[in-house]
Amino acid sequence: MKVNIDVFISYSSSEFNNVNAIKNILEKNNISCWMAPHSIPVGCSYANEIPAAIRNCGMFLLMLSSSSQKSQWVQKEVSLALSYGKTVLPFMLENCELTESFNFYLTDVQRYNAYESQSEVLKELIARISRQPTQRIDVKNDSIVIGNQQTVTKADDILLNNEDRDINALGAWLSKKEPFDVDRILAGILTKIRREYQNNPNAQFIKSWLEQHYVDSFKLETFLYTLFKIGIYSNNAAEIDIQVAVIYIHSGERVYTKQARKYLERAVAILSKSPSYDDLKFKKIVYAKWLLAVTYKQERNYGYASDICEELINFINDENKIFEVPFVDALLLPQRELAVINKERVLFDYLMVQTDEIRYNVKELFHTQRRMLEFYILNNDFEKAQKLLPNLLDSFSKCGNHIDAIYQIALYQNLFEYYIYIGEKEKSQHYYKLAYDSAKRNFWKGKQQKLDDIKTIYE
Repeated sequence: MKVNIDVFISYSSSEFNNVNAIKNILEKNNISCWMAPHSIPVGCSYANEIPAAIRNCGMFLLMLSSSSQKSQWVQKEVSLALSYGKTVLPFMLENCELTESFNFYLTDVQRYNAYESQSEVLKELIARISRQPTQRIDVKNDSIVIGNQQTVTKADDILLNNEDRDINALGAWLSKKEPFDVDRILAGILTKIRREYQNNPNAQFIKSWLEQHYVDSFKLETFLYTLFKIGIYSNNAAEIDIQVAVIYIHSGERVYTKQARKYLERAVAILSKSPSYDDLKFKKIVYAKWLLAVTYKQERNYGYASDICEELINFINDENKIFEVPFVDALLLPQRELAVINKERVLFDYLMVQTDEIRYNVKELFHTQRRMLEFYILNNDFEKAQKLLPNLLDSFSKCGNHIDAIYQIALYQNLFEYYIYIGEKEKSQHYYKLAYDSAKRNFWKGKQQKLDDIKTIYE
């Protein structure tokens, strides 16, 4: 069998940053790695690409933690690797108890306890994969060293020459500024992005604008990246990342989906590392992580989307011990998403119970009721959809212009599907036109294509 890659990395999406840092170290030591989502070509199916990558890898690196053991995708990947006879290398990210299934999978398999000393364990792992003697590998000054040659620093500290120059230049620039100046500059940029998008709601236009915009002598993206790299965690920088990600997601075009994910991952890292952590930042993290799930759902990678939502629910429950944020402000996002992705009636029954709690928050009531309509349509439960419809349209009308256009389109699409299912062609065409015209007006080509595809299916 031809082996194309040295290592397939299986992990929980909630631990992406840590795992990606380890991947960078392996690759700098000439170990080729396959890791979703970066290794999956745009437009390709996860269900096709993942089995092929496992089949063509030399070894299977399992990033073990409590989260990864709960991931349905990780369980499937491990099972498939064992069925292909692959060498499984369990890399223990934390000291966690193995579930029955993972204990069964890993009986008599050597485990790498990275939670004890990640640097030391990485030495062993690199030696095992590259078949080099362990004693030739050392760790000095937070760097992985093979023999007498330093090959790579720890991933969080890897800086290319041009990055060093950016950091030095930005450091000199910042030394002449007051601390509040940076936030003021970023707040101005955020306002400009929103205004530019309002005038021209086109993802390509915004991307070009970002590439051409400078802060003093720094390109905007270089400025944002370098601020994050040197540990200046500005709330406004995170807001910019989230705003750009939302624009890219709303475009509906796959070419922007992965770019949106990079912005969201940085926003979550900024907000998490911010020196002052409060309930507003907590809710922003929830929103950004939910948007990450949406990017995977756009790519029809429902497994990863579901994993993120489940992990997000656990995160919300843990943080609520500190902040006591109401259900309406946090849990509704992942709960609604999970219910639709997995078509789980129990989750929707739970959401129905919560509608009493949110009845005075018309926006959240609208979003929840729209998801319920979507769920009923997916399950061909048109009698319940009919009963829900008057309440949904009432909450929609009460929201007035406070509902983003993207969600109005989603409602029109749901109504188009509902009326075409029950045979009311005139109403279905009316709502299809409303959805399509709005998508066209907002330059959302991906949404236009999706509507075209849906109409073709029904016709």
